[in-house]
Amino acid sequence: MWISRIELTNFKSYQHQVFEFPAPADGRNLVLIGGFNGYGKTSILEALYLCLYGKDALVHLARAGLNSDDTRGYPTFLERAFNGEAKRDSRDTMTVRVVVHRTKTKAVDITRKWYFRSNGSWAADEEAIVRSVIRDIPESPRVDGKNGFHLADFLDEIFVPAHVAPFFFFDGEEVKKLADQSRVEQVKQGLEGLLGVVLLRTLADRLKNFEATKRGDVTSVNEEKLSRVLDELTRNEDQLNTISIEAKAWEDETNRLRAERQALIGRITAAGGGGGDIATVKDLVEEREQLRNKRKDCLKKIEEVLAGRLPFHLVTKDLMSSFKGQLEAEIRWFSWENEKKALEPRKAQFERAFLEETSPEFAPPLSDSQVQCIRSRLEAAWASLFYPPPADAAAEIIHDYLQGSMRDEALAFLDSIPLGQQEVQELLGEQSGLSKRIDELGRKVSRLEGIDRDGTLATLKQQLEAVQSRLDQISESARISDRKLVSLEANVASQRSEYQRERRKLDESSPVRAMIQKSERVRNILDEVIPALFPLKVKQLGTAMTTVYKALAHKDLVAKIEILDDGTTTILGKSGKEISVDRSAGENQIFATALIAGLAKVSGVRAPMVVDTPLGRLDSMHRANILKFWTSDANKQVILLSQDEEIDHSFYKQIQPNVCKSYLLEHVDVGDGIGRTTAKENAYFAKGRK
Repeated sequence: MWISRIELTNFKSYQHQVFEFPAPADGRNLVLIGGFNGYGKTSILEALYLCLYGKDALVHLARAGLNSDDTRGYPTFLERAFNGEAKRDSRDTMTVRVVVHRTKTKAVDITRKWYFRSNGSWAADEEAIVRSVIRDIPESPRVDGKNGFHLADFLDEIFVPAHVAPFFFFDGEEVKKLADQSRVEQVKQGLEGLLGVVLLRTLADRLKNFEATKRGDVTSVNEEKLSRVLDELTRNEDQLNTISIEAKAWEDETNRLRAERQALIGRITAAGGGGGDIATVKDLVEEREQLRNKRKDCLKKIEEVLAGRLPFHLVTKDLMSSFKGQLEAEIRWFSWENEKKALEPRKAQFERAFLEETSPEFAPPLSDSQVQCIRSRLEAAWASLFYPPPADAAAEIIHDYLQGSMRDEALAFLDSIPLGQQEVQELLGEQSGLSKRIDELGRKVSRLEGIDRDGTLATLKQQLEAVQSRLDQISESARISDRKLVSLEANVASQRSEYQRERRKLDESSPVRAMIQKSERVRNILDEVIPALFPLKVKQLGTAMTTVYKALAHKDLVAKIEILDDGTTTILGKSGKEISVDRSAGENQIFATALIAGLAKVSGVRAPMVVDTPLGRLDSMHRANILKFWTSDANKQVILLSQDEEIDHSFYKQIQPNVCKSYLLEHVDVGDGIGRTTAKENAYFAKGRK
C-alpha cells in the first residue's frame, strides 16, 4: 500500500501542485521532500489529514494553531489555509486530492473540496468524493454522508482509521513534545490513541451534550435548586481542573530541576567530589573511617573462621565421628545415672512402707532372719531395674572434664562448624572490596582538597544549593496544592452525588428523563471501560517497542522493554535487571519514536508513513539508525518532509539508493505578503548546503 498522488489546489502557498510517488520497489521505499522552514513542508502533512479526515483531523493539527472548538477552530484554519492568490482573485474553492494504491491494480481516489465566499470566509460547505479505481478505470463516485456512505468508516476498512493516524502521519516536532513528557504519560497517550479512547471520550462528550439539550426540555419545580447545585459543582470542578493543571506544572518543573540537579551531581562526582553525593573532605574522611571499621569487623569474622572453625576441618572424619559418638554415649550414661539417683529415695520409702504394713497379718509372725531375707530380695529386685546400664551407654567416661550440659553444648558446636568455600570467598571478597573503596576514597580526598582550593567545587555546590532550594519551594507548593486538591475532590464528590440525586428525581418523571438516564448509564460504562482497555495491548506494545528500540538505539544495552497496565515502563538489560537509560534529548526522542512505531505495528494497519521534521535533536548515529529502520521494510513507503539541516546533501547521498522520488520546494514572494510554493521534481538541496 502506498500513496501515489497528493494534489493541492489553492491550499496555503500552493496554487496548484501535484506530487506523484511510485510504488516502493528494488529497495527504494523513501520519498524525500526538501524545503526550508516556511516553504510548505508541513502544509503537505496538513493537507493529507484534512483530505482524509476533514473536521476529525482537528485534534491532530494543534501545531497549526487550531483549538478544540469545532465551531471556530476548523473554519479559522480553513480560511487561513485558503491560498492568498486565490482569495485575491476571488476564486471560491480549495481542493486536496489523495490517491492511495492498495495494490498495483487497485486504488482509492479521495478528493475533498471546500467552498468560500467572495470575502474569503468559509461558506460552511464542503464535499468529499471517493472513487475506487481498478486498472486505472475509476468507478462511480460516492459522496461522504450520502446514500449511507461514510468516508470515516471506509478508511477504517481500507486504510488508516483517524484515531491511529498519528502513528503513521506525524510531525517530528510533536515527537519532541512527546519525548519531553514522562514515559508513563507517553505510553498512556499512545495506548489511548491505539485503543480509540479519543473516540470513546468524544462519544461521552456528545452524550453529555445530548443530555444537556434534552434536559433543557424538562421542567420541574426543583429546577432552580438543581441549577444552583450545578453552578456550584461547575465552579468547583473548574477550580479542581485549574489546581490539577498547576500540579502538573509543578511536576514538570520538578522533573526539570531534578535533571539539572543530577547533572550538577555528575559534574561534582566526575571532578572527584564523592560517589554520587556531594561530599566534602570531612565527609569522605568520615566515610573512609566507617569503611575501615567495617573492614576490621570483616577481618574479625575471617579470624573467627580461621581460629574457631577451620581447625576442626583439619581433623580426620573418623576421629570426629568417634569423638561425637563417645560424647553421645556419655550423655546416655549420665542420663541413666541421673534417673537411678532420682528414684533412690523412693526405694527406701517403698521398703519402709512394705515392712511397716500390718495387713494382712503374717501367721505365724516372721522371724528376724526371714525379714532380713525379704529385705535382701527387695534390694536385689530394685537393683535389677537399673543394672546393667543401657547397651548404648558409655562403658567408660573418657571426657570427665566436661560437666553438666557441656557435652550437649559441644555437640551443638560441632553441628555449627560446617564451612563452605563460598562463605570464605564472600568474606575475602568483602574485605577486598572494602580495601579498594578505602583506597578510592583516599584518592578522592586528595583530588577534592585540590578542587576546594581553586573554588570549582564551591561554585558547583552553590548552584546545587540553589536548585535544591527551588525544589524545596516547589515541594511545599505542591503539598499545598495537594491539600487543596483533596479538599476540593471531596467537595466535588459530595456535590456531584447531591446533583445526581436531585437530577434523578427529575429524570424519573418522564420518558425524556428516561432517555437521559440511559445516556448517563452509557457514559458511566465508558468511564469504567477506558481504564480496563490498557491491559489488552501492553504486552504486545512492549514486544513491538523492544524490537524497534533495539534497532534505533546505538547503545547495545537493552534486551527487553516491559510495560505494566498503568503505563509504567521498565527497560531491562541482558541480565534481566532494570537499567537506567540516559534521559538525553536524543535518547528521549528515540524512545518516543520507538513508541510510535510500536503502536503502529500493534495497530495491525499496513500503511505508509509521512513524517515532517523527521530528525530533529538526533545525533549522526541516531539519524543513521532511524533511517536504517525506515528502510528496513522495502515494501513500506516512507515520505520524509525535511529541511536542509536534517537531511543535508551529504546525508542525502548516503540514502539515495533507497530514495524512489524526491522534490525540492521553492518559494517566491508574489506581493501583498503572499508567497507561492512550487515543487521541483527529482531534485534536492544542492551540494554544500547544510
